[in-house]
Amino acid sequence: MKNLVLLQATLIFVIFVQSCNGQNFESIIEKYNNVDFSELRNSSIYLRSPGTKNNTTRYFINVYKGDCSPYMVDADDKEIISINNDLVLKSCGKDYLNTEKIEQLFKAYMIYKLCLIQVDSEGNMYMNPDKAERPILLRKLPGSTPKDINLYKKYKGNWYVRK
Repeated sequence: MKNLVLLQATLIFVIFVQSCNGQNFESIIEKYNNVDFSELRNSSIYLRSPGTKNNTTRYFINVYKGDCSPYMVDADDKEIISINNDLVLKSCGKDYLNTEKIEQLFKAYMIYKLCLIQVDSEGNMYMNPDKAERPILLRKLPGSTPKDINLYKKYKGNWYVRK
């Protein structure tokens, strides 16, 4: 029975990740060029792995470039099932986000169907549509200069691609 649950969770994870694949830069830029990511300002959210409960997926939610470990959030395709703060307490000794904020960030993240989204304090948006690894695209806000802009090369308009 335990193997069946693990297999189901793995299949859900694979389907989600595959839904991210196959998007090219042009379609991503067209889709997200004018999207307001302000609800995700100063946050980092990404798909991590199958969750610990039946038919869930694990997400990591953190503040952008935070010093503390992320919250581990197990969710189905509609809602949060559980929030685990064990890593947060081990790294920082206290919570830095409340449940309402985690739920708000998760809800906003789920709209976009991306594997990784990070938004800095200025509102510059970093993403990786295919993997929960480092961001590969940056949408820079006009007039801002992200501290890591040197890691990216201009692609088109306000969009940059990781070098």
